[in-house]
Amino acid sequence: MRPVRTAQNYSDSMADDTSALHQKIRAILERANHPNTPQAEAETALALAFRLMQKHNISESDFISDKADTCHRSITSQQFVLTGPYRVRRGALLHVISLAVNCASYRDMMDTAPNTVTMVAFGSPHDLYSLEILFTTAELLALRTMPQGDRRFRTSWWQGFTVGVDKKLKQENSSLIREAPGAGLVLVEQAKRADAEMRLATPHLRSSSTTYSSDRDAFSAGRSAGSQFSSSKNRLHSLPRALGRGKSSS
Repeated sequence: MRPVRTAQNYSDSMADDTSALHQKIRAILERANHPNTPQAEAETALALAFRLMQKHNISESDFISDKADTCHRSITSQQFVLTGPYRVRRGALLHVISLAVNCASYRDMMDTAPNTVTMVAFGSPHDLYSLEILFTTAELLALRTMPQGDRRFRTSWWQGFTVGVDKKLKQENSSLIREAPGAGLVLVEQAKRADAEMRLATPHLRSSSTTYSSDRDAFSAGRSAGSQFSSSKNRLHSLPRALGRGKSSS
C-alpha cells in the first residue's frame, strides 16, 4: 500500500529540496571564488549559479547576503611596499586595480619609512592574488611604453596611464557582467565585504587628494598606453614580475 503523503510531509520535502539547492548554489559560488579556479571556469560557475537562481525563482540578493555572513572570515589583507621612482603614482595605479578586482585599498600614511609608499589591500585570497598579478602586469606595460621626459611630464603620463587602465578594466568587467548577469551581484557583494573589513580594521581612514600641474600631452599619451592593458589570464601567466616593484607581505 502506497504511503499517504500529508501536507506536512510535502512541506518538509519542499524545505529539504530548497536547502539542497541552496547548498548546491553555494558550492558552485565557492568553487568560482576559489584561488585555484581558472578564470574561465570561475566565470562559467558564476553563470551556472545565476541560471539556477533564475530557474528556481531564488532571490539573488537574499542568497548573497546570507553567503556574506559565512564567507566574512575569508577577507584578509596584504601589504604592498613600493620603492623606486614614481611610487606615489604607482600606489594610485594599485588602488584603481584593487577596485576593479573587488578589493579595497588605502595608502598607509602612518608608515614613515623613507622612500617608500605602503599600500594595504583587503579582499579574498583569490582577489588579492589577482590584484598582485594585474598590478605587476600593468607596471610592465608602463615600463615598456613610458616615453622620455622630465619629472612633470612623466608624472602626468602616470596619471593618464592610471586613468586608461581604470577605464579598460571597467570595460572588461562590464563585458563579464553582460555575459553572466548573476556575476555582477556576486562581484558587488565581494567588494562591499572587502570595504567593510577595511573600514572595520582602520576606522581612522580619511579621504584625501593631491593636485599638481598636469601636462595635457603627457596625460593623453599615458591614457592611450593604459587603454592597451588587458586582464587576460593567458597573458598574465606568461609574464615575469616587474623589476623594482618592491615587496609585498601579508
